[in-house]
Amino acid sequence: MPISRRRLLTASALAPLAAPALGRLTGGAHADDAPLVVNTYGGRWGTFWRDQLLPKLQPIVGRPVRLEIGLGSAWAAAFRAAGKANPPFPCLMTNERYAVSLRAEGYFAPLTTAQVPNLAQVAEVARYKDDMSVTGMISPFGIVYRTDMVKTPPKSWRELWNPAYKGQIGFYSVDNSAAIMMVMLAGKLFGKGEQDIERGVAKIAELKPFPQAAFSGQLSPMLAQGQVSIAPLDYGEAYALKKKGVPIGMVVPEDGVLMYDQSFNIAAASPQKDLAARYLDFILSPEIQLMLAKEFYVAPVNKTVKLPDELKEAIPVSGDALSSILRFDWAFAAANQPQISKLWSASI
Repeated sequence: MPISRRRLLTASALAPLAAPALGRLTGGAHADDAPLVVNTYGGRWGTFWRDQLLPKLQPIVGRPVRLEIGLGSAWAAAFRAAGKANPPFPCLMTNERYAVSLRAEGYFAPLTTAQVPNLAQVAEVARYKDDMSVTGMISPFGIVYRTDMVKTPPKSWRELWNPAYKGQIGFYSVDNSAAIMMVMLAGKLFGKGEQDIERGVAKIAELKPFPQAAFSGQLSPMLAQGQVSIAPLDYGEAYALKKKGVPIGMVVPEDGVLMYDQSFNIAAASPQKDLAARYLDFILSPEIQLMLAKEFYVAPVNKTVKLPDELKEAIPVSGDALSSILRFDWAFAAANQPQISKLWSASI
């Protein structure tokens, strides 16, 4: 899921509610009656967790719950600094691009439906091999365009390479996971497969010139101001523009939908694994999945959730349509991030 920088600027206001900072996190409170620490992002995210989720969660876990406000890179660093035997908190929520390496290094334990009963109701696209993790939040994204500037919108990712769209496209910078996905998608569409990053970057370069945005909160204004007329963007962000009166159309690409994700991982060595499992089951429950959908326009991963009609425009990919979401090899992406960045810098 995308985290807009503007949403994070208010994180400091939540500091008194958060768990200790990185240096203190590495201690990992392990007393039997220690509070449960759960992580989330700043700004609107932290407010929602504090005001809406924690009051419902605390009776379930039977103890106080504290928030650890931060970002994926800092949380990954905290886990490595603490070591496998002393995780800073028992359940890590983060983008898969950060979780995949920690998982490969043995930080996390497999999940079971005995521990997490709602896991049995999770859509296939959100499940992992051997249930080593689960995607608890999916923010689908596709092609977004200005209806007043684009007469014939593309129906697929492949059609972005139509010369008619030259100079109209906005894009993410290589530091954003969306750009990494687009590189691997281009390798799949035009090369030997998603691991053909040389071909993928070369095809992205063919779309130049285009402005690059570090995050969705930078790309949205480009669309709103007419600086670009087409862009890959998460549907929730696009819907927010539409609610403000911007003439926006959303395409569900015929060749697959991409997603921002939040994977949930239980620390193997945590003495609070049972509490972490209760928290994760809580997140996957129909009630909380619907709350998350209403607040963040994310697609529910629990198959029993029926999306209300008023959310269907904001979340055009949900339910059975989640099968159209493309998943990528993030272990490969993490290992090859330096090479992707080098190729990107050289040609884009």
